[in-house]
Amino acid sequence: MSYDSFKSSDGVPLCYRQQGNGPLIVGLHGFPDTYQTWDDLGAGLAHQGYSFIGLAMRGYAPSGIPENGNYAIHRLARDVVELLDHIGCQSAIVVGHDWGASAAYALAARYPDRVTAIVAFAIAPPAVAPGGFGELRARPHNLYLSLGALSNWWFRRRNFREIERLYRLWSPSWQVPRSHLDRVRDALKAKERSRAAIDYYRLGRAAQSSDALMVKLSTRCLVLYGEDEPDVRKSAFRKALSVLGGESKIVEIAGVGHWPHLEAPDLCLSKAKEFLMTTSGAAQRQS
Repeated sequence: MSYDSFKSSDGVPLCYRQQGNGPLIVGLHGFPDTYQTWDDLGAGLAHQGYSFIGLAMRGYAPSGIPENGNYAIHRLARDVVELLDHIGCQSAIVVGHDWGASAAYALAARYPDRVTAIVAFAIAPPAVAPGGFGELRARPHNLYLSLGALSNWWFRRRNFREIERLYRLWSPSWQVPRSHLDRVRDALKAKERSRAAIDYYRLGRAAQSSDALMVKLSTRCLVLYGEDEPDVRKSAFRKALSVLGGESKIVEIAGVGHWPHLEAPDLCLSKAKEFLMTTSGAAQRQS
């Protein structure tokens, strides 16, 4: 599968795949997943007259693994800025899921002139994101995946059984296609790849609560989340409008969990198209 690449300012080769022509959208994936999570949504938006780039986040194949272990959320945002510089684009719409959504919010907080709008899946903005015991009880992976080599051993045991368990836990109503699980497992099969994905929780989590990110955003956002998310997270989503730019929207999708764009692809594409049609600078579309 062909892709393009560039090198980040800290020396990490970052790879991406682009489809379509028109206003730019950058897709940022989460965990455990790959940049191919955007294949269907990206194709749908490309058909509507956008150019869609799916970026393989640092550490995830085929992008490089940072020797310095820098997975800080502000570094993930900087990767997007450097991608835009590489292709000669001042700003873009950013679509993000899970860690990718967190990176999109960080981009809007630190570089608001580089992001036109955000479509975020399954993660609330940092200023209202849940914390404390309630979040830890609902999503204990934030603790047990932060232990470096021990976490990597646990994640890899029994042929990555943990991947299937997390998908069942986070999206209990979804019959996850075996082809998707196999693709994620294959992408993380090399020990250095699974360790890179795990190290987001050990080395990237701390900076998420920095004052620079815990701010009201000026960027217009569409936030989509599933009905099957835990109550502590749904409470955060329902408060999100207070910390997002004007004309933002929050949408709860019935019967889905942590992967709305894969569990309800047609609905998510429709919601994204509707939202983006009214985004400044992106009003002209192919029908």
